[in-house]
Amino acid sequence: FGSRFFRSLKFVVALSAPRSAPRVSPSRPAMQFEGAGGFEGNNVAGKVHIRMQQRNGRKSWTIVTGMPNEVKLPKSGRTLEVDFDKILRALKKSFKTNGLLIHNEEHGVIIQLQGDIRKEIAAFFIDHTALITKDQVMIHGS
Repeated sequence: FGSRFFRSLKFVVALSAPRSAPRVSPSRPAMQFEGAGGFEGNNVAGKVHIRMQQRNGRKSWTIVTGMPNEVKLPKSGRTLEVDFDKILRALKKSFKTNGLLIHNEEHGVIIQLQGDIRKEIAAFFIDHTALITKDQVMIHGS
């Protein structure tokens, strides 16, 4: 086999390695979201940013950043952890596209999906999941 095969094998092994949960530094506490009041914590903007990044030709990525790690239920006040794997699975199935989760220390969990589906993703998060409100969504470039 050529060196090209082994490079691709290293890439596959790197992708299949188990990912650890993102670490939260003491200087930046975990972002929380309250169902009634919005984000709580040290989030400067308090918004979920939905961007489109051009790849090549007509191909593009839709990138979602700023999602909260925990959600506080409005009635009971319980705090639940957000399951990004389930959200990604629902997004992929709803919009018939591929996507992945990127764990970044600075930006938290980033959801990356194929295609320019910014408005559809915003509607999904606002209407179907109710994780965020319309005021907390910032759609860039539309």
